[in-house]
Parts: sequence; C-alpha cells; structure tokens
Amino acid sequence: MDRESLYHRLPICVQDAVCSFVGWRIQRSRFGESFRRHLVAAEQRQQWPLERLLEFRDQRLRQFVRHAAATVPYYQSQFREGGIDPERIRTIDDLQRLPLLSKTTIQQHLRDFISTAVSPRTYRMVHTSGTTGAGLRFPTTLAAIWEQWAVWWRFRRRHGIRQDMWCGYFGGRSVVPVRQTEPPYWRTNWPGRQFLFSGYHLSAATAGAYIDQLNRCRPPWLHGYPSALALLADQILRGNRPLEYCPTHITVGAESLHSHQSVMIEKAFGVRPWNNYGMTEATANISECIHGRLHVDEDIAALEFLPMDGRICRIVGTNFTNYATPFLRYDVGDLAEMDDTPCECGLAGRTVRAIDGRAEDYVILRNGARVGRMDHIFKDMTTVREAQIVQGEPGELTVRVSRNPGYSADDEAALQQSFHKFLGDQARIHLEYVERIPRSKSGKFRFVVSQESQAARTAD
Repeated sequence: MDRESLYHRLPICVQDAVCSFVGWRIQRSRFGESFRRHLVAAEQRQQWPLERLLEFRDQRLRQFVRHAAATVPYYQSQFREGGIDPERIRTIDDLQRLPLLSKTTIQQHLRDFISTAVSPRTYRMVHTSGTTGAGLRFPTTLAAIWEQWAVWWRFRRRHGIRQDMWCGYFGGRSVVPVRQTEPPYWRTNWPGRQFLFSGYHLSAATAGAYIDQLNRCRPPWLHGYPSALALLADQILRGNRPLEYCPTHITVGAESLHSHQSVMIEKAFGVRPWNNYGMTEATANISECIHGRLHVDEDIAALEFLPMDGRICRIVGTNFTNYATPFLRYDVGDLAEMDDTPCECGLAGRTVRAIDGRAEDYVILRNGARVGRMDHIFKDMTTVREAQIVQGEPGELTVRVSRNPGYSADDEAALQQSFHKFLGDQARIHLEYVERIPRSKSGKFRFVVSQESQAARTAD
C-alpha cells in the first residue's frame, strides 16, 4: 500500500496531523534563513534599472550555459555534435544557436540532463503536475528552490500579502479522499497557516459547505486554481450561501485566468484576483504588478518569445537557477500576447498583455485558422456554471456545459448565436450537457481540450 492510499484510510483528525507535519517540514526546508537572504536580494533587484537587470540576467545565463556544456551529458553531446562554442552564447539572443527542447526529449533522456558536477546528496526531487498528461520528475537544488520561492513571495508581498497570513487554498492536492461524500472537504496545515480545500469535491451540491467553512475560519487570503475559485464564486453569486466576510487578497496560478473568471471572482469576493505565471521547471516566470500589468521576471530565467501570429508568441525558457538539471531553450508549450507599452509601476523588463494558455487551447476551424481567447463567449452567460470546448477535428467543436438552475432554451439559442457570431460558418457546434466538467489528474481545469493532442500524448 502506498503512502497516499494509507493516508486516505486514516481518520480525519489524523489526516489533519499528517498535513500539518508535512507543512512543518516544508516550512523548515523552504523558508529558513537562506530563503530570507534570497527574498531580500530578489526585492532589491526589482528596484534595479533595466540595463543592470538585463546584464545580471545575461551574466547568469553565460555561467549556466558553460556549466551545462561542461557537466551535462546531453549538452556535452549537443554542443560537440553541433559544433557550438558555449563561449559564444553571451546574451539571450545568442540562445538561438541551440535547438528547442521538448518535454518529451527530457522524459526520454532524463539521466542525460543531470549534471555530473552536482552531488546527488544535495538533490531535492521535484515533479510537475502534468496538466496535459506528461509530467516530469527531476532533481533540483535547495538554492534553486529558495530562489524560486523568493520570486514568488516577492510577487505576493508586492500585493500586501504577508507570510503569517492564513490562506484558504483551492488547488489540486488530494488531501480529501475521493470516496468521501460528506464534509469536511478540507484539511488544515497549521504550521503553513493553510486551510486546504479539495478541488475534487467542489460542486454546486457541496459549495455550501465550502462557503460555511470560509465564514467560520475567515482566511484573509485565498489562493488556488482560477477554475475552482470561479466555480465557488458562481455559487456565491447565485445565493447558494452568503459570504459573510471579504477576503483582502486573492491570488491565482497553475491555470490560465480567463476574463470571465476574473470578473466573477471579483464580484463574489469583493477583491480582484492577482495572477502569477510560474512552473516547477523554473524556466519562466511572469507576475502581475499593482497596476494589473504582467511583467517578465527577468532575474529568474531567460525567456524567449517566439513569434507565431501577430503579437502571439510561444514561450521558451532557460532555467539558470537549477544547476542539477539544466534546461536550455525549453518549449513550455504556452502562448503569450506581447505588450510594448510602458507600465506606471516602474518595474524594469518586458511586459505581457496576456498569457494565452497552451498551444492546444486554440481551436482549429474548417479553413485551418486557429482561434484562441474564446472565454469571452461565456461572459454574459450567467446560467452557465462552467463550460469546456472539445476539439475533435477541424471545424467540429463539442461544448460541454454545466448548467445553473434557470438555464433555458433561450440560453441555448443565445450560446449557439454567440459561437456563430465569433466563428461564423467555419465551425459546427455540438452542445453536451454535463453535471460537472472533468479535471486532470492534478485537479486542473482545461478550457479547451484537443482530442487529437490527447491521442498524440497517449502514443508518447
């Protein structure tokens, strides 16, 4: 029996104790004095002028590339066979001398990506959640973990969040057994000051219990997947239960934050959600400032934005913090819409208008055109609880709809009309009504699902 199965068999009070023990271990290893030094340094860097910040980034990049070329078997072969001199890669623009790196390549050759210069005794194994069904598990260093969390906490502190604040966490952690059908649908991490709400049990039928618990514990800070917080917000707005207090801070991550979700969350909780884009691989980080603009965190990774269509670019990143497992020019698979206007906040570096999600989040029409950012179709559909678009073949879309009470034939006609207005005659829409939109194994919600992409990943 594995640890998770054993945990799920324990009484709830013991599960709380386990969550608190794990939380204590995390607090001890992740947020000690070394983390504090990294946080101070990270907050100092956000005050730097652009030239100093970019020189810092490129200097770290040069050191990291030399390390990879000298100590990582995969890159030793790549530099040698490609006739590439690592000394000639001095800035982010020079990275184009190297080929792109895919997640599949890392999965197939993971051992070859591990540096021979870093002792295994210093490793910390981490893993990605694998939203698309293709997760990674690889070693990193404590220094890399401290620096990444320092950048994440820099973002949070920018918006007034303190580390001693209690947080209501709505994510994909399986802290509550799936078989459980009665509340509590949450567990408590006392050292980490977290109420861990299950994202797997949240539905229209159970939302009242979640709201009641929020009213009892009143955490000032809510954090989690946008889809989970939006689903709860929808139930609050529909009068499932009144929320008797207003949290002071909401942050989201791990999924794309769609405009209709942001509006719904702000209406329900009385505070707008702040967005941070990051990943375990530490190959990219983009965070929102106090003016609502998305800024590239230039000091944590070297980001390239490869043009695709107009302002839409593919995100490619190099993680210059993890010396145990370097990833050079890692194709994240996500897309961004660039923004070239200056921001009033004064932070240096590039800005992004929006994170457009994964390349697979674009639907393909009959004429071959790709269309993204379709969330606004549901903006005024208050009787739609959740929706998901499933792409079968070009021009064929199945729209899964989870309905709120009051959904009528008029709403169905309005939804069909909205799709036709946006896509014209280049797509046929099939509506499929479901009780709940399925999540990935990590509890994440995908707005667009490409069956063709899923088949390809299964084949991999």
